[in-house]
Amino acid sequence: MWSAATDEGPFNGGLERPAVRQLVPTILDGAAVLDAGCGSGAQCEWLLDAGADVTGIDLSPQMIEEAARRCTGRGRFVVADLAEPLPLDAGTFDGITCSLALHYLRDWTVPLRSFASVLRPGGWVVLSSDHPLGPPLPGQHDGYFATELVSDTWTKNGVEVTQHFWRRPLSAAIAAFADAGFAIDRIAEPQPSAESLERWPDALTGIVGVPTFIVYRLLKTGAR
Repeated sequence: MWSAATDEGPFNGGLERPAVRQLVPTILDGAAVLDAGCGSGAQCEWLLDAGADVTGIDLSPQMIEEAARRCTGRGRFVVADLAEPLPLDAGTFDGITCSLALHYLRDWTVPLRSFASVLRPGGWVVLSSDHPLGPPLPGQHDGYFATELVSDTWTKNGVEVTQHFWRRPLSAAIAAFADAGFAIDRIAEPQPSAESLERWPDALTGIVGVPTFIVYRLLKTGAR
């Protein structure tokens, strides 16, 4: 139920995930793709259906179990912490997706260097995060240019959830990408589609014209 409320919900399923998938290269047949922070496996399932050879990693053993069940014997799933060097061989992936995971970490040095290490030359990363220019959140005091731990609260399936994550200015994100050997190829700032507004008017009408998520497509340059 929780995964369904996320996968088919207005913000992940209707807003962020379509923008991520639009930036993933269209030819995936036979490509080795890592889904970093795979959660319950929705992105892994989509990548597998597109013909990719998928490895999913997540900090939660329960999520890894659910992702493996969801993908019905396809793919490889590993418990791993993005804050630590990844237990994966260097140069083994053509691409990486990372959906709303890095903003839970204050320091992006380790995960981005791990991504660069496990990618083959010319590899790509498509990652999303909270938008740095999103509306100020309760408890956010230090302004746009601070890297600051913030929190947001919402209700899902009748359960109130408070999530903590890090906001950082755009310049800090771009510097982290460059330091790890990546160049930005594309940026998407998703807005609700007409179809999503019709399906979830109460949730999404208020964010039309408001920055909510940002999606980056990065290319490995090899330069550091």
